[in-house]
Amino acid sequence: MSAQYDAIGAKYVGWKDTPVPTYAEVPSVRKLLAGRIEWRSVLDLACGTGYYSRLFTQWGAARVVGVDVSETMVAAARDAEARAPLGIEYRVADVADLPQVGSFDLATATYLLHYAETPETMSRMCRNIAANLKPGGLLMALLPEPDYVMGRGDTERYGFTYRLVASDKDWRLVHADVHTNPPFSIEYRHWARAVFDEAVRSAGFADLRWHPFEVSPEGLAKFGPGYWRDLIENPMSAILTARLPVSSGR
Repeated sequence: MSAQYDAIGAKYVGWKDTPVPTYAEVPSVRKLLAGRIEWRSVLDLACGTGYYSRLFTQWGAARVVGVDVSETMVAAARDAEARAPLGIEYRVADVADLPQVGSFDLATATYLLHYAETPETMSRMCRNIAANLKPGGLLMALLPEPDYVMGRGDTERYGFTYRLVASDKDWRLVHADVHTNPPFSIEYRHWARAVFDEAVRSAGFADLRWHPFEVSPEGLAKFGPGYWRDLIENPMSAILTARLPVSSGR
């Protein structure tokens, strides 16, 4: 994964300015975190160039630590912090081998868990996340929608296209071409929902909930309901939330 994102570097920032992140992803994340992020500490895993780390600070987080496996991405995040300081700390680390960074109220994993090459690696990621959360701490993970049907609907209008590379019982390896300027490509797995659920539960999390993206009123007004129909009827991504029990003993 590090090699992919080292190669992509700052190109990834362009994706965040396209309609799906702007009018569906970010508003959905904001809605889920309302009342859960203000004055709290956040561990932003797979932080990339710090896009969400900066948003979390703007949304009222008391402390944000961003972690990413890509040195190139973290360097870009640190440059942004140097230009406009928000008090965000960035670290280079693989979540599969994440040490004790702190004790946080909230951990976010933005398109992270699906890069695990085995269910065991995904479970290890989740255990390391749990080890960095307080009892009662919340995990919010953005993930490829496990039930997404490739070839149904038009994704090019949203700025990307998919093709299947390989598949097995519990996963599909997907190649995505993202038509930003400049464009970039990336490969990742669509794991079965049960694999995600088991990895999260095995780390001690409970109250697992899957949340679809919701298109904001601004997005509906700007593009019209028809533009968003394929995204709503055959969603490409979803958000999984889970919480550590308060009496976890940790």
